[in-house]
Amino acid sequence: MDRSTIQAVDTMDMWGMVCSFPEQWQHALDLSTELNFTYDRRRIRNICIMGMGGSAIAGDLLRGYAAPVSPIPVMVNRQYKLPAWVGENTLFIASSYSGSTEETLNAFDKAKESGAQIVCMTSGGRLLEKAIECDCDYIHIPTGLSPRAALAYFFVPLYKMFTGLELIKDDPTVCSSLPDFLREQVESFSDTDENEPLYLAETILGTLPVIYSNSGYLEAVNVRWRSQFAENAKILSYGNVLPEMNHSEIVGWEQMAHLTGRLSVFMLYDADDHEGIQSRMQVTRSLIQDHVVALNTIAARGPDRLSKMFYLVQFGDFLSLYYAYLNGTDPTPVTKIEMLKSRLMK
Repeated sequence: MDRSTIQAVDTMDMWGMVCSFPEQWQHALDLSTELNFTYDRRRIRNICIMGMGGSAIAGDLLRGYAAPVSPIPVMVNRQYKLPAWVGENTLFIASSYSGSTEETLNAFDKAKESGAQIVCMTSGGRLLEKAIECDCDYIHIPTGLSPRAALAYFFVPLYKMFTGLELIKDDPTVCSSLPDFLREQVESFSDTDENEPLYLAETILGTLPVIYSNSGYLEAVNVRWRSQFAENAKILSYGNVLPEMNHSEIVGWEQMAHLTGRLSVFMLYDADDHEGIQSRMQVTRSLIQDHVVALNTIAARGPDRLSKMFYLVQFGDFLSLYYAYLNGTDPTPVTKIEMLKSRLMK
């Protein structure tokens, strides 16, 4: 695949946004040095991150990353209403790239009424106005990106917030050295002559991708892959996690004649997964491989968990882009979302 093919299809340069992820991470790191939160950390007993779509995925990733070590619960909320436990001991983080996400604005008002401490993450819009009006802390994210391509600008401040609260270990070298690691992956994945995401996109073209992973930090990566297939490639995909999948869904693979030749499977794993997960992955693979066009096992790579997580995030981002290009699809427009918003306003 040559660059001219990509440029002809990708009219709004999603390719450039994905390839610049390492630079965005570095920029987000630089911006994070200016953060000065005023919330009272002594009050915080739980955290609720509110967001939708591409504005929420950073919360999913950080929740999964922090879960093994965080002494307090972290939840990502994706609906109008808030849990009853949100209150004065909650740190409520409202995340909306545009600043106009209906569900997030509604939840902001509810969080304010509850007495929660609030931090907003946005590039502008009504959410920024509310933050200023209510004298809330806010993180002003750069404009000009699609929400799904602004991941670094959402994740890095959250990461810094969590280290400041001592919910995760503050290891500056891990976060600061990541851009170099990410650049290596971009260089590999953007080689349009030969690379693994491109090859796999060619092998699964025309199929519905099914993504399986563990239920730890890779569960959020699983969600990211599905979201990127939907928004970039404009195709449906499906995902689930182990071990839960082994207790119900595995039986659903018995009657598959009507889907023969239509499914492909990706199994995302970390070599440090619990040995029970590793065994289940192997057995599950043997039980379903005869029912799919392709079954690919993708290993997380990197010197630490953060690197491994974003290696797989980048892999999925490029995979979805190549699928779009091979299908002649412009990855940036989200026409159905815009149509939905327009009709809801009537």
